[in-house]
Amino acid sequence: MPVEPIPCAPGGGGDPGTSCCAPSIASVPLCREDGTPLLLVLRSACACDGAEAAPPEVAGWIDPTTGAFTDGPPPAGAVPCGSDGREDCSTVSLLRLCDQADGGCVPFLRHLVHDCDGIVTTSTDTAEDGITPYTPVGQVVDCQVCEEQCQPTVLCPQLLGISGPDSWSMPEGTESVAVTVACGPVTITDCAGNATVVNECGTAFQWAAPPSGCQPGALCAPFTVDLPEGAAVYINFLSPCDQDGDVS
Repeated sequence: MPVEPIPCAPGGGGDPGTSCCAPSIASVPLCREDGTPLLLVLRSACACDGAEAAPPEVAGWIDPTTGAFTDGPPPAGAVPCGSDGREDCSTVSLLRLCDQADGGCVPFLRHLVHDCDGIVTTSTDTAEDGITPYTPVGQVVDCQVCEEQCQPTVLCPQLLGISGPDSWSMPEGTESVAVTVACGPVTITDCAGNATVVNECGTAFQWAAPPSGCQPGALCAPFTVDLPEGAAVYINFLSPCDQDGDVS
């Protein structure tokens, strides 16, 4: 399963760039001398331009009963289950699932150990690196289902020209705002209560909130722009639309 693609060097003069593979993580069941299983985590190497990849290397091992990852080789005496006279035929499958909570989806890996009849005996969750233990906090769903259920909020742009004396308050849920001072002085007050007086004409400022999952971000409020007599500004902002497509 791909984990993190290795960036390829860009081509020069229009020639194609270097073609690289992506490393992957796999887990293989082993058994200790007492028959208890563990998961050996293997990380594949990567090769570019058709070169032969090096054999997979051991990243560490996972104790399925605790989910704890240990860096380095497995414990002494651990061998493939079913060998060395140990009556076991465990297999492991790797699932990519998503933890759906607070409107977002966090992908993770679930390592399932099966017995000879295909029944799951242990289940261990890790981050997508296959190493870091992970504990879901929301509903565990298929990632495709999670992405289909995500419906981003539609935003509408609006441009305002305001002259003083007047005051503008940013609508709730605004994702970004840009203020251009046509004529000062103009007082801009952020949500922390910091008031800044801008006297220079032509000065511009902009703010944007990072997204949260598939939802747009929202700047903290209140955010106001105050204009005395003779002052003027242009304000461009993105805010949620109402059902008719107008700014709410």
